[in-house]
Amino acid sequence: MFMPMPSELQWLLAILVPVALALAWTIRDGWRDPAGRLDPWRAIEDTMSQFLMLAMLAASSLQVVVRYAFSETLNVPWTEEFARLVMLWLALWGAATLQRSDDHITMTVVYDLAPAWLRRAMLLAGDAVTLGVLAPVTWFGWQNAGMLDIMSTISLGLPLSIFAYTVPVSGGLMILHTIALIAKRLLGKPVRPASEPAI
Repeated sequence: MFMPMPSELQWLLAILVPVALALAWTIRDGWRDPAGRLDPWRAIEDTMSQFLMLAMLAASSLQVVVRYAFSETLNVPWTEEFARLVMLWLALWGAATLQRSDDHITMTVVYDLAPAWLRRAMLLAGDAVTLGVLAPVTWFGWQNAGMLDIMSTISLGLPLSIFAYTVPVSGGLMILHTIALIAKRLLGKPVRPASEPAI
């Protein structure tokens, strides 16, 4: 049986959610597509990114402050585990976000010298390889995470699988984004908004 989530963490989350929403709203300039329509997925990605970044920063800061300033009076053992959890989600969520805009780090020496038709073929081949790698990673990641549902984290009181579900969730998002990239490339549509540089 799982323990209840620490009350300090519940309070922290209750504060961070509206702050993340406010920050995401402040930087909402990229939420519109080239036609001027609201891109709801971009809004969700930005808001989730803001929340995860704030949560990691808050947990790490709280851990340092309590350890060095209030170690005799306060005890918040969940901060390290929560910071690691959020860092893991943030890293893989960021990878999925970058996949949507085709913005991962790439080596473009050969690509830059190739003619336009070969560039397109190289990008499509790269997308096919990406799908070939992500599909088994996501599938086995989901199976692996499900096996961890019976165990609990030490101090958060959450299923241990919450760490493992980062792989299939981000992998699934990256698969969807890669399929969208392939469709855009085949239809000759721009992958990125006009304001962003293209590779």
